[in-house]
Amino acid sequence: MTATAASVVCVVLLGPPGSGKGTQAKRLVGRHQGWVHVSTGDLFRAEISSGSGLGVSVKATIDAGNLVSDETTNEVFASQLDKILKSKPQTKVLLLDGYPRTRPQAQALVALTKRRPDLADIKIVEFVASEELLVERLSGRRINPKTGRIYHLVSNPPTVPGRCDDDGTELVQRADDKPETIRSRYRLYVKERDGIVKGLVEGGFESPVAIEAGLAPDLVEAKLETTIASILD
Repeated sequence: MTATAASVVCVVLLGPPGSGKGTQAKRLVGRHQGWVHVSTGDLFRAEISSGSGLGVSVKATIDAGNLVSDETTNEVFASQLDKILKSKPQTKVLLLDGYPRTRPQAQALVALTKRRPDLADIKIVEFVASEELLVERLSGRRINPKTGRIYHLVSNPPTVPGRCDDDGTELVQRADDKPETIRSRYRLYVKERDGIVKGLVEGGFESPVAIEAGLAPDLVEAKLETTIASILD
């Protein structure tokens, strides 16, 4: 499929947690008018903040420590998509970060594009990263629990070891950044990955374009930008 001037392209950013999907999406939307970063976490928060019945249901599920079902996740995506496109009518590209996460979600996304003429295409870009690379990258992160500022023990260390440069607060390691948690999340991604791709490809869309996540951030950004630009020409 080829995007038309009045249509929106959904770029599915596929890859394990910590592979750089969100970071790269944020870099690109800051430089391209009409490109919008769509994070699943942000969608849930927006639906909850809206006070809708769907949002109340999502909040109750999350507060109970349970995973939001595929069906509810698909409803939230469809609901928030309407709001995004109405509030940002000049949108050309939606960078989907964290959706779809399962084959049923991928199938729902395909069905949605077929129902909506304003959604022209789905492009899959896969950030390829090994388990060991992610453990090395994420386990070195430290955060200021007060401000949220993030450091890395190797690539971006604080001036004083263990202390934030801004206010001297002791830095901590988030539970999600502990090696055993990273490995668990990586394996969950691997388990779901083939089903996601199959769900999208069976819907008529092309196989993923692979980008090596271990490259320098500027190179990853350039490759992602080129890939997206190629379907907008």
